[in-house]
Amino acid sequence: MLVSKRLALLVASTALCTGVAMAPSAVAATNSGTSVTGSRGCNYTDSQPTISRGSKGAAVKQAQCLLKTWNVNIGSSGVDGDFGPNTDRAVREFQSRVKDMCHMPVDGIVGPKTWSALKNPVC
Repeated sequence: MLVSKRLALLVASTALCTGVAMAPSAVAATNSGTSVTGSRGCNYTDSQPTISRGSKGAAVKQAQCLLKTWNVNIGSSGVDGDFGPNTDRAVREFQSRVKDMCHMPVDGIVGPKTWSALKNPVC
């Protein structure tokens, strides 16, 4: 089975089991196999530095926005550019959802693998 179809099935089954719906743009991107950054409306930066708790700025806003499009709760502060405890928890939640498929650790660090998973329907 194609990886994109496996991803779609995984996300759909996760959504059904957890009651979390997938963003419509993510479904469209999964079906088309294209990058979802622009279509998700997250255009704070094209930069993809490694970020973690304590980081601030446009890359953090980009990650927070992308996390929201995957229906991950980033906390009441929303997209604020501050990688605090809520963003750390949200990153870990996202990583735990895709860790097996994307072969990534659940460490709260947004590095190359996490950026790839956030921006694309296929790791």
